[in-house]
Amino acid sequence: MIGKVIKYKFDNDSNLNSLFGGRVFPVVAAQTKSTPFAIYEVVNIATSMTKESDSNIDEIDVRITLVSTSYSDTQNAVEYVRSAFVRIKGTIQGVKLQSCMFEGQRDLFSDDERTFGSQCDLKFRVSRD
Repeated sequence: MIGKVIKYKFDNDSNLNSLFGGRVFPVVAAQTKSTPFAIYEVVNIATSMTKESDSNIDEIDVRITLVSTSYSDTQNAVEYVRSAFVRIKGTIQGVKLQSCMFEGQRDLFSDDERTFGSQCDLKFRVSRD
């Protein structure tokens, strides 16, 4: 379900779309895709708890990996992701978002493919009502 939100934002946010042109994929990208591209994966889903029982809120940990042959592209992309997702709320593609927090970033480099990458960790709170 959170994949619909991520795909929607990459397609409709002007900064993300201008850089990635819709090249955002779940879990793994096709080997023939040109850079830059993004990959997202759900790392964990946990139900938020109340004193009495489970709530109707899921906390979804997502990792977005941004890949390019340009280091500056990946650094710009991190800022674009933060602008597009952090503090987001409302209903997107039928998914009821309460919030999104930026939880961290790490840089990567693939010597074999000569590409740079940045991974962004996000935590979404989603209502199941």
